[in-house]
Amino acid sequence: MKKHKKRRFWLATDDTIFLLLFFFGICLQFSRPCEGKTIRGVLRSDEAQRDFGQYLTAFSFHGDTALINYTLNDTGKTVPKLYLFLNEDWKEANLDIQCQRKFDKARIAYELTNKTGNHTVAHFHYPRIWHIIYADAYTCDPTRPIFPKEQPNFIYYEIHLLNPDALNAPTVHFSDEESGLLGFYQLLTLCYFVTGCVLWPRLWQTITKGGPMQLVIQLLAASTSFQAFGSFLMMVHFHSYSKDGFGFPFCELLAEFFDVISQFTMLYMLLCLSLGWTLTSPYKSSPIETIKKKPAAKIIGILCILQSVLFLWEQYRDKEHRMYYAHRTYAGLALVALRILMAAVFAWNLRKTVNSERSALKREFYITFTKLCMVWFLSYPVLVVLTWLFAEYLRYKILTMGIIFSQSTVVVILYQLFMSRSLYWEVSALSSSLPLRMDKHFTLKIHF
Repeated sequence: MKKHKKRRFWLATDDTIFLLLFFFGICLQFSRPCEGKTIRGVLRSDEAQRDFGQYLTAFSFHGDTALINYTLNDTGKTVPKLYLFLNEDWKEANLDIQCQRKFDKARIAYELTNKTGNHTVAHFHYPRIWHIIYADAYTCDPTRPIFPKEQPNFIYYEIHLLNPDALNAPTVHFSDEESGLLGFYQLLTLCYFVTGCVLWPRLWQTITKGGPMQLVIQLLAASTSFQAFGSFLMMVHFHSYSKDGFGFPFCELLAEFFDVISQFTMLYMLLCLSLGWTLTSPYKSSPIETIKKKPAAKIIGILCILQSVLFLWEQYRDKEHRMYYAHRTYAGLALVALRILMAAVFAWNLRKTVNSERSALKREFYITFTKLCMVWFLSYPVLVVLTWLFAEYLRYKILTMGIIFSQSTVVVILYQLFMSRSLYWEVSALSSSLPLRMDKHFTLKIHF
């Protein structure tokens, strides 16, 4: 019987690994190449004509010596130009269906007359986000159809976007949207490493001893591990990025993938607990079997699938890879709305469980758990809304740091909630195997 259960476990594990690899493959297919602030590629007349300008990248400049440095392999048959739009002008220009009128909204037009050159970007009182677009004489001329074999311009380029350092020399590759994130990820990775070294032996002892909350602890540990590894990959990417402006794009994509897996691991754990598994169900019953019996499971399952579809759509629509998007597309806004809806479904289901529970200790557990769920779910949409109160170049940093900090704090409190002997004394048999020893005169309570 044990061998049969073990075999089923390994089959389930293999299925999970296959699904993760399949999901990662879809992400790769839908993803665009990651854009650092050393950008390389080809300036093409046909693409510029088709899209009313070839989009290159966005960058937040500051200071008097912010610089665009370019290198071309050729100057082409017509003079290539770089158009710089401020963020608000670019949003307005995208709505314009008339090509020339669109480029009239650009604040700067810079001709690339030589194979190499520099251009200093205009100074503002505070950092501004600029969008850089390529165009040439054929871009707004519909009377000259262009075919790939007879393009006037097919130019290989390399462009460095630089902000001034402390000595006012243009050497910093970081956009103002990203400045400070390297230090943040370094500190975050260090915290994960130190915490893991201190707590892992006790956590491993708890996991191996089993108990009714074993799956929950395993899922929490897996989610934390995925997020920690994603943070490490982002630190590696940003460390290299600070030197060459390009970094390791694959590390950035992989970090985003691990963060998504961490989010879905937490979602699965919250789904199990909110539908009553491990607290009102026998320990031997499978969480999947318990969940299938609940009417709310179908609704939540559909919402989870919809969230996956919206995430992939947002991946496809957005120009850049980011751990947390600023929700600049309709897919991103729909994802925020769905997050709020899922929080409402969880709250409604947990409220029913609390009302039907006779044990005061279990009710206290569910109430605390519900509050933590709400913080975990709603931190994303709430921070998206709050970021609009700040300047545009601060929004991405606030969103990234705020979400990671709030969700990490929730995970830490959940560890305390599930592993606290006094709070969980009557709720599960796990308390007898916990490595924590508490004096009978001391009671640990978690106040939220």
